[in-house]
Amino acid sequence: MSALFRMVAAAACVGLICGAAWTAWGQAPEEVGRYADRTALWEQVGGDLLHGFYNMYNLHIVRVSEDAAYPYRGWFFGWSVGSCNPGYPGCDAIFAARAPMLEGPWEVYRGDGEDGPIWDADMDPARWVPVIAGGETNYDNWHNGDPSVVRREGVYYMVYSATGHNKDGIPYGQEGDTDSDISCVMGATSRDGLHWERTEAPVLVYAPNWGQAPRAPGDYMHERGLYHRPTLLWEEGTWRAWFDCFHGNADTDTYMFSMAYAENTGDFASSEDWRVIRGMDAPCILQFPNPDVVRVGAVLFAYGDPGGYAGEGWATRKTAEAASVNGRDWVLLGYMEPDADVQANQVPEAYVEEEDGKTWIYLTYGGQIPGDYRYDRIRMKRRSVSEEELAALRKLCAGASGPAPFERRPTEE
Repeated sequence: MSALFRMVAAAACVGLICGAAWTAWGQAPEEVGRYADRTALWEQVGGDLLHGFYNMYNLHIVRVSEDAAYPYRGWFFGWSVGSCNPGYPGCDAIFAARAPMLEGPWEVYRGDGEDGPIWDADMDPARWVPVIAGGETNYDNWHNGDPSVVRREGVYYMVYSATGHNKDGIPYGQEGDTDSDISCVMGATSRDGLHWERTEAPVLVYAPNWGQAPRAPGDYMHERGLYHRPTLLWEEGTWRAWFDCFHGNADTDTYMFSMAYAENTGDFASSEDWRVIRGMDAPCILQFPNPDVVRVGAVLFAYGDPGGYAGEGWATRKTAEAASVNGRDWVLLGYMEPDADVQANQVPEAYVEEEDGKTWIYLTYGGQIPGDYRYDRIRMKRRSVSEEELAALRKLCAGASGPAPFERRPTEE
């Protein structure tokens, strides 16, 4: 099992947040909060967008309007054929895709030919070629995934999760390892979305994790840090990133992955220009792993897949939604039940588009195999967002301040 899945499994064991009641936009009062069921708001789009692979998810979509034939580009990651992508360095790797429409058909990059990129339209993962695989540093020589991409002035900017074998260079679990693996956020840039130049060093990393012993001998996790799973926006001259951070209380042995926030008004590739605004001492949302953030008008929407819901094992984790007006203070809105034929809908990625006079939030997610930790398909849902809803959310979020509260699920009578 890769570092990625060890971290996800740790996050699945933590309790969640309760919500309050509020009055919706011109409708009857309804509950919002971690435990408000918003499944009915979402509708399915197409079938399985990507499938046939061994274990993959996190399809992040960007529109390239000037390409009339294939205006939709996507990046996702995991294992195409077999555990840890045999034949490629490291373990988890990032792949690229394209489509003429959001619902597909999607094609996956399979390398370069004499006339340019070659694409697989047959869903044959054995042909797929990663665009980012294991790197050459002890920050990124194992896991590379969770891509989030912004296209600006003809350049693709990516932030993504990376793990490496840490300062001692010995993989976690092998004899002589003293510092486990390190988790961080790397950056990369590209002109075509296929050939990437990585940043020389992580753009976001908790420095004490470098060479640091884990919480206990043989443990994977460090006491704090483990920055991971980023989402990226460019707004008004500022790079904005939300990401996982690991923190907790050693006295009560209560630990969780929460959503942190950082900004950069300088050089995208410079770690010195990135500043953590809401970190482990005051994260944006407590216990909200795998965050992805998009903007609709004056409101930011965040999607994650926290645990603590009814069910067993991985099924206790569900896709959840939150809203904010400033990106720092958030209100939890509710969750979505998984599809009937999968164990869970997880690792959501959002995309916003105007269509038929409406604003739609599209959400891609991995469909998890029942009884397994792996995901064997990527699907999509969508919901519309009205001006009335945005106005109500602006009012609701105006009073938010500090980390979203942490409470256990109430005991049912």
